[in-house]
Amino acid sequence: MIYTCTTNPSLDYYISITELKVGSDIRSDVEMFDAGGKGVNVSIVLNNFRIPNIALGFLGGFTKDYYLDFISKYPNIQPLFTTIKDNTRINLKIMDLENETDINAKGPHISDEEFEKFKTRLSNIYADDIFVLSGNIEEEIKDRMITLVHELSNQGVKVILDSDKSILNRCLDANLFAIKLNKNNIEDRDKLDEYCKYLIEKGTKNVLYSSSKDDSYIYTKDETYKCSSLSGSLLEVTGTSDSLVAGFIYGIIRGADTLESFKYANAASLATSMSNDLGSKEKIEELFETIEVDKI
Repeated sequence: MIYTCTTNPSLDYYISITELKVGSDIRSDVEMFDAGGKGVNVSIVLNNFRIPNIALGFLGGFTKDYYLDFISKYPNIQPLFTTIKDNTRINLKIMDLENETDINAKGPHISDEEFEKFKTRLSNIYADDIFVLSGNIEEEIKDRMITLVHELSNQGVKVILDSDKSILNRCLDANLFAIKLNKNNIEDRDKLDEYCKYLIEKGTKNVLYSSSKDDSYIYTKDETYKCSSLSGSLLEVTGTSDSLVAGFIYGIIRGADTLESFKYANAASLATSMSNDLGSKEKIEELFETIEVDKI
């Protein structure tokens, strides 16, 4: 089974306006809500592949019901979120003709009791299952999540980590199945090759790197592959990075080798960048045939 985990999901409130003027009374042109979260995005793309998966995390307050209603649209996602007392955060996304301004809430308090309930959701996870930990992790549960990553990896669970550098650095000794990097994880882009090889030496089996308008890479102990930037088509679109993770997982569970799994990862990312929503299986399969990967 595949488990995705979003510890700090959000209800995203999008507002479209003509011009953002600080201190002014502005009326919006268009409004919409969406359920946000990196792990949830991975779950949705896996759903589009017709791959059953379990979505974990914390939900609470009046925003919880909207979030669960949103997830219910996807038949291959089993939501096993832990109910908390505080409200799931609401992020404000303000779009004018030139820019998008994001105001992201900190997120709810998670008590010790609530975290222990969350851990029970993993009582039936087994060796060779996949656990994807994605996105921002609240400071108050960071230590416990890092401990959990080590425990799961020691059980033989394939842990995939796509989070900030403060989490990554403390999980390097956990023999992770995969790490997903982006430009925020790399202080010096010229040292990408050196850093990825360092992560492999520390015990990580696969290191993926992607960033909009840049080449993507996968490093393993024996192989390194590069997918050249896709003619500028890979835009700064929400969910492209998460789609890449989902495409990689899709290849792995199909029994594909590193090269084919990496191609699926890039096809999924590109499909999302070219769509109004997260990439569909049909679009990903179509683009898969166009992806060119070089061994380096």
